[in-house]
Amino acid sequence: MLFISMITCAGGISYAQTGPDEMDREATIYTIYNIEVDETSRNVATARDRALLKGQRSALERLFRRIILSDDREKLPSFENNEVLEFISGFEINDERRSSVRYIASLVVHFNRDKINEVLSFYKIPFAETLGTAVSVLPVLDQGGAMMLWEKNNVWREAWQQHDVINNLVPINTPRPTLKNRMYISAMQAKTGNQKSIQAFIRENRLNDLIIASATMGKDMVAGTLTLDVELKRNGLNIEEDSTAALNVSVPALDEDGQPNHAALFKAGVDAATDWVDDLWKSKVLVSYGSASTISARGNLREINDWLIMQRQLKKVNLVRNVNLKSITIHAVDLEIEFAGDAEQLALSLAQQGLSLEQNEGDQLWDIALSSRLGGEGQFR
Repeated sequence: MLFISMITCAGGISYAQTGPDEMDREATIYTIYNIEVDETSRNVATARDRALLKGQRSALERLFRRIILSDDREKLPSFENNEVLEFISGFEINDERRSSVRYIASLVVHFNRDKINEVLSFYKIPFAETLGTAVSVLPVLDQGGAMMLWEKNNVWREAWQQHDVINNLVPINTPRPTLKNRMYISAMQAKTGNQKSIQAFIRENRLNDLIIASATMGKDMVAGTLTLDVELKRNGLNIEEDSTAALNVSVPALDEDGQPNHAALFKAGVDAATDWVDDLWKSKVLVSYGSASTISARGNLREINDWLIMQRQLKKVNLVRNVNLKSITIHAVDLEIEFAGDAEQLALSLAQQGLSLEQNEGDQLWDIALSSRLGGEGQFR
């Protein structure tokens, strides 16, 4: 009776999803959230052990997906269970449910940064430790020649809204179908790349980047699969390079219940598209384990707490290995910063934490400053 009661309740379970605004995401790049497990065995103890092991393995796969390029995943071996556990520094269990034979939970898994970096170094795989700036996605669905964007029956947009992107390197959001958004851009304008409408939409919503994701569903009768062709186009107010992609995913035509496998198809499409978005950012911030550079930086102190704020933000940047304070006065600070990657990558990473880094034209020193969004009137220059 307990098991039956549990199954009845399980249909209404709503797992709490940890939101990206609830944490310092840069500092938690080696933590994977919302790993859901569900195992049944001869007793709940065995089910729990299997669920936790599978969940930790799934989290490791998700971590590698987050920090390395898509093409590099095949370079990694299949790790044994004891090897998986060596990468993990701890985990948390949320929303735990159990019966006499079944175990359900949601995991948060923390990884040992040094262990992860060492294995990537061994296989000569570069990795990214800097989270990207948020982008927005407009999902356009071409269904039988009818274009859908804001409509309620746009299942492609629904798939994006349901996708838990907290473990992606680049935060992604899907604009809501408000009256204002409907007025600024239509499905046809987005699909055809109408730049007048796209740029107006970007300005009105104050977006960094806007990805137009156009999808067309098909069916391969011979292979017995559903297919999804996805065209991606990156847009922005100050984007110089032309970033586009054409992706194709497929899944078995029917799910395990014999129903059309649409949910799995659109999920596969979102996974492939978010991989592409992440890879665009990773290509700018990839570093190799063990590589290190050093620069000298100077900042003017305008307020008494400026140096404290800078210290706090520098500690959040994963590329920064060490900060050596050379000298400090009431008005200025001189630093030596040891970091992985090159100076351009460091500047990108610092910008994500509200710090600017620019090289002086007259000498080899760099100017480091608090950006306006963090420092307000009190900035380094």
